Amino acid sequence: MGCKGKKHDGDNCVCEVLRAVADAQDEVDVDNDCDVSCHKSIQELLAGAQTPTTDLDTIPLILYCGDCAPFEGFGTRLFTNPGGQQRLDCFKSFFFRVTSVDDNCCAKVELLATRGGMGEGIDTLCEQITTGGSRNEFYRTGICITIDLDCFCAVTCLDPVAALPLSSLPGNN
Repeated sequence: MGCKGKKHDGDNCVCEVLRAVADAQDEVDVDNDCDVSCHKSIQELLAGAQTPTTDLDTIPLILYCGDCAPFEGFGTRLFTNPGGQQRLDCFKSFFFRVTSVDDNCCAKVELLATRGGMGEGIDTLCEQITTGGSRNEFYRTGICITIDLDCFCAVTCLDPVAALPLSSLPGNN
């Protein structure tokens, strides 16, 4: 498998990395020469599982498409306001939490929100980071999309975080 039709020896590397991240995150529900890497993030997450003082449960991911641009996911969820009226809220995000990877390298990923809310007015990955993508400020939206990992050429793993429920996002009751 590979990027843009190029074949590599072995399996799709993005697929394998996401499978490893998903497996590590499932273990939480333990030195790499890089300061930031997927391997280090996985080791931090697993080490946190052995330390009762931590509640790390998510490795936020950034996926890169074949054109090397960060992938931006979109989704909606039903919101009921205090008056009982329902509406669809649209979310967009450059950050994801992998929930599963199947044998065909299809993955289910959840959009993660930051303090920037639902992504409105955010056009780049860096804008989303500066609006609240700091450590421990990622929120699980509950919105999952299914992606074909053969369409991605790279993945960046951020430091593990304790992803917060969407209800704790300021202004999102």
